[in-house]
Amino acid sequence: MAFDPIQEDCHRLVLEAMRRERIYPLDNAIFIEKTMETFQDNPSSLIVTDRDRSFHLVTRATEIIDYRVPLIVDDAAAEEETAKAEHELEEASSLDPANWDAKRMLAALESESNTAYVEYLLAHRDEVRRDYEQAVENASDPYSREYAGDLARRPYLRWLAALSSRALIAGRYKLSLSTAEESLAIAPDDPADVRLTALLALAKLECSRDDLKRFRGQHATSFLPPVQLRRRHHLAEKTPDAWTLLAELAIAYHELDLTGATRVLRTILRSYPRAASALYFQAEFPDGVYARVHVTPGSEDELILAISEATPLLQEGMGSPTNASFATWVATHELVREALEHQTSHTETTSSSRMDGEN
Repeated sequence: MAFDPIQEDCHRLVLEAMRRERIYPLDNAIFIEKTMETFQDNPSSLIVTDRDRSFHLVTRATEIIDYRVPLIVDDAAAEEETAKAEHELEEASSLDPANWDAKRMLAALESESNTAYVEYLLAHRDEVRRDYEQAVENASDPYSREYAGDLARRPYLRWLAALSSRALIAGRYKLSLSTAEESLAIAPDDPADVRLTALLALAKLECSRDDLKRFRGQHATSFLPPVQLRRRHHLAEKTPDAWTLLAELAIAYHELDLTGATRVLRTILRSYPRAASALYFQAEFPDGVYARVHVTPGSEDELILAISEATPLLQEGMGSPTNASFATWVATHELVREALEHQTSHTETTSSSRMDGEN
């Protein structure tokens, strides 16, 4: 899912190495393989320019913020790691003023509120787009054209994905959807996974299930898994992704079609491992600052991430004295309770069997 910063760092550095050594054609497999091995052993040896180092620092900061800090229990240690990442992003911004990833990530960490971050993203969106368009227009050699064909647009796609995601949280659902549509127009294959945010925005805009189906049809290319991920979990092949299911669930619930909502809930429970726990606890996972974090398609982690991003949907009705929230309906549903009991019973039985085997 989404962008892999280490892989992108490697692609950038390999391309720049080819430029320096005048390697052509660009599909020189021997050179690419050799340079990738160098990257794995010592990426610093491939860093020559300030722009090279700038993006490499973004990669390092991403590893800290998006993948290390969320797992740190100690607050002081988490703050120390975050400060380290901020320092690297500040250095990245100073080395390359056109590094919009570094600027965006710094803004995400430093903004006083989600609303302030959304306003920052809106204020600079046109600048990011112009930089991307200029990279395309000024590409006059094979290396620049290769860069402009994919790598140059990625910071803009990440910018739009962040804006769509944060606009959803801010309650600006039309902005969230229109931004996602803009991204999909630029990149129909949707490497930013912005279509998933769009599904949640559609549900918040009280669209119908037919509208949801129509959206998936209009952007069918974006819902095809990448070639390397075509071999998904065996259950994931048979059902839509978690975001689609949660959007369908929310729409059915909003329409008071509790039978339909129950049907979707049953599908989720059958499709994802240990889904009952995820549906019951509805844990909020920190948003990826660089991009949506990587999870295995069809896994429990994917469902947890989708539920976390669907918090604006789940919170409907919360605080109303006469109406239980959608989140409560999901967590306390008979299907979820039964699945939890079965899951707990299975865990206890397995644990008991292991203990008996050790005696």
